[in-house]
Amino acid sequence: MKRALALVLPTLLLGGGVALALPTLQGCSMVAWANETRLFGRNGEGGREGRPGQDGRSGTAATVIADGNPASFTLSGEGGEPGEDGETGYRPRCERQPGDVNHHLQAAHGGNGGQGGRGGQGGHGGDLTIYYGDLAQLQRISVMSLGGRGGRGGRGGQGTLGCRCQVRQWEQQTCTGTPGQSNYRCQTQRYRCSDGRTGAQGRPGADGQAGEDGQLWLVNQREPLQPDNPTQSARLATFSTQPLTLSRNLWETRTGANRLLAQGSQVRDSYQIYTGRVEGTVQLDWQAPRPIQLFARENLTAEIQPDGTLAATFSEELWADYSTQSSASGLTITIHQVVRRQDVTRLAWGGTQGQGPNLRAVVLDLGGESAFVDTRFRVTLRTTSDDPRDSRRPRYTTVYEAILPPDQVVLENNRFELALGQLPIDARFLRPGTYAQFDITALRSLGDQSAEQTLTWQGQL
Repeated sequence: MKRALALVLPTLLLGGGVALALPTLQGCSMVAWANETRLFGRNGEGGREGRPGQDGRSGTAATVIADGNPASFTLSGEGGEPGEDGETGYRPRCERQPGDVNHHLQAAHGGNGGQGGRGGQGGHGGDLTIYYGDLAQLQRISVMSLGGRGGRGGRGGQGTLGCRCQVRQWEQQTCTGTPGQSNYRCQTQRYRCSDGRTGAQGRPGADGQAGEDGQLWLVNQREPLQPDNPTQSARLATFSTQPLTLSRNLWETRTGANRLLAQGSQVRDSYQIYTGRVEGTVQLDWQAPRPIQLFARENLTAEIQPDGTLAATFSEELWADYSTQSSASGLTITIHQVVRRQDVTRLAWGGTQGQGPNLRAVVLDLGGESAFVDTRFRVTLRTTSDDPRDSRRPRYTTVYEAILPPDQVVLENNRFELALGQLPIDARFLRPGTYAQFDITALRSLGDQSAEQTLTWQGQL
């Protein structure tokens, strides 16, 4: 026979209308105790992840002069190694199920299987450069330059079985009061034991990607190509006093490479054929209104691009408007305008002036770049008939949203005045005393660079 528990009793109203106390155990009510679930045993740990497979080595590049004699090249990349399988999860430690307990039980869970290792990437096939005088002589050259196969991903490890319950359900009786007295009450609570889960199967590792086939590079001459130097960087002060030399070999992409070679050759279908060379000194022609000394420490990168044109890239701190020109004497970069990027968005709200048709908004250019960049303003006007002093959430309605026409913007000494009173809207929306919100977005640009900055105002017109 089970012992009655002498416990502190919170009250519980039974169906008969009698207020009884619900027993507590160590400061917790029996309802909380009955809903508690405790683990017995120790969960299994997850298995280790499989190591990734080693990437295959790429084939070496080669160069040959086509002179009519047979030649054979094997330049294929190696295959990637397979990834290791994930390790099987570790078994849980199963213990004898506790008996005669006043709570639910959970048996220990099995360990998850480890993830499979990634397969190694296949190596790329090596490129072959052929110098030739007669294209037909390429038929005497055999090339095998396949990309290596990707390695197979490892299999995921197996999860292990969870522990099992010896007893699935049981009941415990709890009594309060004094036996034989009217205050003596007993209640029975049912408990259960849940089997541990089987550990999850580990995910398989991804297969490695196959390497690319090697590419053919054709040069219709016998003399080796000169090395090229297509890119140079220097400070603007250096460019202005010391021209730099650039050069680039130019190539054109064509298809049908395997038809040009001996039967059975396997390379990438597209190939590159030499079309000429661009070289020359790069000079800087500073035509910007502000002196170069203000920007002398900033970097400029000049590059002959793959199509043979000249391009310039300035440091991230600068916006620049420039043009390029090629001539017999060299390459020239002409600078028309330069501004500092951080100063472009240093606009500030300057308040409103006037009322009704004379209403103007003032925007101040703290960066002082307005004379050197293009500036447009997008205006969004919202008004409300609610009084924000009486309404926690006044309802605003958009009455205008568009780019302000240039004739409604006046610039004077880095101070913009926007003629908002001349907006093409009903005059009642600009009536003095109206509560309004303005979003004024400055759209600033120079050449291909652009930025936006939004200023917000809310108040009574």
